[in-house]
Amino acid sequence: MSMESSMSRHPLARYGAVMGICALAGLIAGAVSGVVSNTSTESTPLGVVLVGVSVAVAMGLGIWASLRWWRGLDEAAQEAHKWAWWWGSTAGLSLAGVVLFSAVYGAPDRLVGDAKDLVLAGAALVALFQMAGYGVAWAAWWLKRR
Repeated sequence: MSMESSMSRHPLARYGAVMGICALAGLIAGAVSGVVSNTSTESTPLGVVLVGVSVAVAMGLGIWASLRWWRGLDEAAQEAHKWAWWWGSTAGLSLAGVVLFSAVYGAPDRLVGDAKDLVLAGAALVALFQMAGYGVAWAAWWLKRR
């Protein structure tokens, strides 16, 4: 029995494989970014290209892994994920916007940091809130139909 056929019978193993591929790709892109930021190439076109390419490759691997995972889902599971992403991530995005705008508006200038830090923190916050909203909506979708 091949690993792929055994994984197709174990949804958590398939999901774990996707998460593992995404995490590894993200770690590699993060390492490249860390190396570039600690060298003299950080603000040069070469530094921007190196980070951009590493992030693009990581995103491409994530999309590839997610597509393989998606194709293995049945129609009900696909519908649950579509519904959860639409409603959960939209709610998460809205909540992240409230938190982000309130925090930045109310924070003293000395606590806000530079623009790069704000953009990175904002992107991380939005992604976190979207994923949390998705998880709650996905669980609600399945609980409602059980």
